[in-house]
Amino acid sequence: MKRLACLLFAATCGMGVLRAGDPIYYRKDASGAILLTNVPDHRDLRAFSGGGRLAGARSGQEFRELIWATALRHGVQPELVYAVAAVESNFNPRAISAKGALGLMQLMPETATRFGVADPFDPVENVLGGVRFLRYLLDLFGGDQRLALAAYNAGENVVLATRSVPPYQETRSYVTKVLNIFGPGRAPYVKRTPEPGAR
Repeated sequence: MKRLACLLFAATCGMGVLRAGDPIYYRKDASGAILLTNVPDHRDLRAFSGGGRLAGARSGQEFRELIWATALRHGVQPELVYAVAAVESNFNPRAISAKGALGLMQLMPETATRFGVADPFDPVENVLGGVRFLRYLLDLFGGDQRLALAAYNAGENVVLATRSVPPYQETRSYVTKVLNIFGPGRAPYVKRTPEPGAR
């Protein structure tokens, strides 16, 4: 989860409603963006008690069309990508985690490079890189959403080694939160839309 954005969003409307769960802390960065974390490791953090909406929480509505089009083109459920972006960055395209993950989909620099992202703060590139990464992980783990999400959070090698969600509280919490937003019982695959000019 890259220690950012523990908010859960209402699955149907993406309204930024905090649900019961981990304690949430927040602060504003230099640009005025709201940064969220479950790790109280910064002196400017304030506790958010829950039970309502957090000022500055984002719905992600401005990125919905981009996420839907990119996900469908690569055969990934758009709702899954939307849920990952919600948990990863709270739809903040300038988000930077304590571990160095960047942008909407919180791509580590090496992952961004691996999946062709030159500017991780460009939402179009970042979403494309995140979707390609998710597509790769879903293929790698035979469509198993839990394993793919665990690998997105903790790295594919640790998941490959155990063929299970690793026993890290952060990773298990991350998988649960994404799937809670995504909704139970949804298939991870959809029909791919051919790339323009593809044969």
